[in-house]
Amino acid sequence: MFVYKDITGYSRSIIDLTLNVADAYSGFHVAIGAGTNAGGGLDYSGIMYSGYEGYIFDQSGDFVGGYAQGNPFIITSHLHDDNHVSYYINDVLIKNDYATLTTGSVNRIEFGKYGGSTLQIDTKGESVNRA
Repeated sequence: MFVYKDITGYSRSIIDLTLNVADAYSGFHVAIGAGTNAGGGLDYSGIMYSGYEGYIFDQSGDFVGGYAQGNPFIITSHLHDDNHVSYYINDVLIKNDYATLTTGSVNRIEFGKYGGSTLQIDTKGESVNRA
């Protein structure tokens, strides 16, 4: 089941995603992007992370870390002035300036919620109103 959380449009921001995966085999999916499509989902996903069987992957499909069911972990995305993104897992830098946001800001988060998994979102940064 996908659930959505609208956030204030941010650029030059830090988005902390604290995940607690209830079942490692069910995994997770979380995307950060902009807009709402005709079906009510996320229109554009600029940043995406997924996990399955204890492995974490980024939007490029690269294996970038691991998790254990019932043990919360934090994925932190830094959105830079030049629309590039860097991210950390549990405060360890994984990739620096690896993706480009074509929207310039984000305003919606999509979470593939399976079973009792949870996602907590903390955003810090500069709120913007972009046309």
